[in-house]
Amino acid sequence: MLELLSTVPLFASLGKREIHFLADMVKTVDYPENTVLFREGEIGNHLYIVVEGRLDILRGLGKPEEHLIRVAGPGEHIGEMCFLRQEGIRSATVRTRTAVRLLELSRDDLEALMARRPSIAVAIARGLTNRMLDAENRLLDILNGQDRLTAGTGDSGGQSESSAHQSRAQPPIGQEDAGERSRRSGIPRLRIKALGNFQVLRGETRIDESEWKAKQPKLLLKAILTRGGEGVPKDVLIDDLWPESTPDSGESSFKVVLHRLRKILEPSLQQSFGSSYISLKNNLVFLNRSLCHSDLDEFLVLQKKGRRAEETHDPERAVRFYQSALDLYSGDYLSEDLYVDWVEQRRTEMRTTYLDILSRVAELHMTKGRLKKAAECYQSIIKTDPTSEEAYQKLMLIYSTRGMPAKAAKMFETCKKALETELGVEPGQLTVSIYRRIIDTP
Repeated sequence: MLELLSTVPLFASLGKREIHFLADMVKTVDYPENTVLFREGEIGNHLYIVVEGRLDILRGLGKPEEHLIRVAGPGEHIGEMCFLRQEGIRSATVRTRTAVRLLELSRDDLEALMARRPSIAVAIARGLTNRMLDAENRLLDILNGQDRLTAGTGDSGGQSESSAHQSRAQPPIGQEDAGERSRRSGIPRLRIKALGNFQVLRGETRIDESEWKAKQPKLLLKAILTRGGEGVPKDVLIDDLWPESTPDSGESSFKVVLHRLRKILEPSLQQSFGSSYISLKNNLVFLNRSLCHSDLDEFLVLQKKGRRAEETHDPERAVRFYQSALDLYSGDYLSEDLYVDWVEQRRTEMRTTYLDILSRVAELHMTKGRLKKAAECYQSIIKTDPTSEEAYQKLMLIYSTRGMPAKAAKMFETCKKALETELGVEPGQLTVSIYRRIIDTP
């Protein structure tokens, strides 16, 4: 399976660790020739990668207007369009042209994988773009053929040549909106990394420190992100950045810094179109979520998916979601802004969430007897919070169970020193009791 997955173009950017992660998710399925995999209009929840054989992608199956859109072969992926449509409806019917072997990946697992490696989302987007371009070229060929046929017969369908030309030249209703959408489609996505060292990537290129020029535009973006990024009151942002200013001077500073931030994020910004990334409506500031992607949002989404998997009694899936969230947590939230009050509250919330995830993953490993992995989680808890007495207790028990009493005793000494240094207290009765039981065991 590992060798097979590494040869699929969609997963070409994955390293060995991610391939192992993926191998736990996918399922291999086989279908005979002339089998309908799914039908147009159905609700879909799986993406497929063709390993062997060929598939027909069709529209209007069984109807007079039935037509073949394309044929998919080995290495190609199908079925992802339902993930991109809010209602999850299949946009076409897929039928096996030959006997096939496919890899099947669920929506939740694909989202977890894309959170771990955004390059997967880029690969899917490229595949969809190429398909749309191919479809557009085929449509243009058909229209050109019809135009040549019409010119040859002199038949304009009862319409004069001048009126036909005028009709083609007349811009359709909503063309300006379409032009705006076209312009937006060429705008690269922003990737905002706030866990650990703050970075903003425009597409695949990091915005360099020299481009920020001043501290306040970056601080404004951090404030928008910290406050939720969706409908943040302008007055809240002014209070965050200019708490001692008068209403007029605060308003003026906000306008100037917002303009600078928009220009930094989008150097080709045209005033007539407005910012692609940040909008201000009714005194509320919004991040464009379709173009602005943050590791903070990913972290919270994965945490919620993990909790939901736990609640539905699917511990293995819960571990996968939780582990993806932990992989994103490369450090405390906005770790460079240690003395900013409105950052500290969010930082504490995220650190607490991170520690809770570690504790949950450790417990899930414990129930499966994976003591070494559980110990790694508790070690990570102690690294973040050296005063977590419960983590020391769990480690002492794990090491004792694994026949490592000396290491368990050393963990007690480490706990005792940390509590004395950080809090000025002694270990609790339960911790001492576990320690005594370990050293008294022959």
